[in-house]
Amino acid sequence: MNETIHTDGNHCAVLSVQDAPPIKAVEKPSWDTVFTTSVADCGEALVPLSLAPERYLVRPAYHAAGIPGALSECYARDGVRKRLLIAQDLLPSNLRLIILDTWRSVEVQTSLFTQCKASLKRVHSGLDDEALENMTSRFVALPSLDERRPSPHVTGGAVDLALATTDGSPLWFGASFDYPGPVSYTRHFEELLEQGETLDVRENEALHNRRLLHHVMLQAGFVNYHGEWWHYEYGTQRWAYIKGLDEAKYSVSKPNLNPFESFAQA
Repeated sequence: MNETIHTDGNHCAVLSVQDAPPIKAVEKPSWDTVFTTSVADCGEALVPLSLAPERYLVRPAYHAAGIPGALSECYARDGVRKRLLIAQDLLPSNLRLIILDTWRSVEVQTSLFTQCKASLKRVHSGLDDEALENMTSRFVALPSLDERRPSPHVTGGAVDLALATTDGSPLWFGASFDYPGPVSYTRHFEELLEQGETLDVRENEALHNRRLLHHVMLQAGFVNYHGEWWHYEYGTQRWAYIKGLDEAKYSVSKPNLNPFESFAQA
C-alpha cells in the first residue's frame, strides 16, 4: 500500500503488520512522577465515539461484563476522537480499531481496582496490603477525582483498544485485554527477543500486532502506558510528561448525560 497520511505535519505511510517498527524501550515513570506534571484543563468536551462505525468499532468492554456503572457508550475528549481517526487511517485497509474503554467514572475505576486487587491476592497471598496495592496499580490506576492527580480514564484522555479485521476476526496480542501479568507489558515480546529467545508462531504474531498498534497510535499523537499493550493516552499528565510538556490539558471530566443539568446550568 502506498497511501500517505498527514499527522501533525508529518507524512506517514500506511504499514502492513509485518512492516511496523520494533517498540523502543522507554522510561517507565512512577505514578508519583507522572503526577508532578501540572494540569490546566482546556475545557474540551467529552464526545461519544460510536458515531463513526464506518471508521472504527466501539465495544464497551465493562458494560458487556456487567461492571456496575459502566456505560453502553465510550466517551472521550474530542482531541482523542480526532486522533483515533488519524490512527485508523494509518492502518491497512483490512484492519479496524476496536475501542474497548475510554472515559470511566470513579465508581467504575474503584470497582476495577478492587477486582484486580482481589485477583492478584489469590495468586500472591503472601503480600501485605501495601505491596498488593502497589502491584495492582501497575494494571489499574488508583481511583482519584483529585484534579491534580486524576486517574487517566477519569479525564477522558485514555483509551483502551485492540485491532480486528474488517470481516470480524480479532487480532491476537499475546494476552487478553486487562490481563494483570507481565505478558501484558507492551514490550514483553521485544524483551524476549532481546534476551536471545526464539518466539513461537503465536508469540511472533502478537509481537507484530503490538508493533502495528503501537506505531499508528504514536504517529497519531498518543503515548502508551508501558504496562498495558492496549492502553494509550492523549492530553493527560502521562502524555505531557512523556512529551516533555509543562502541563497536561485534561483533568477530571464527566459526560453530560442529563439534559436537565444543562438546562439548569444555562
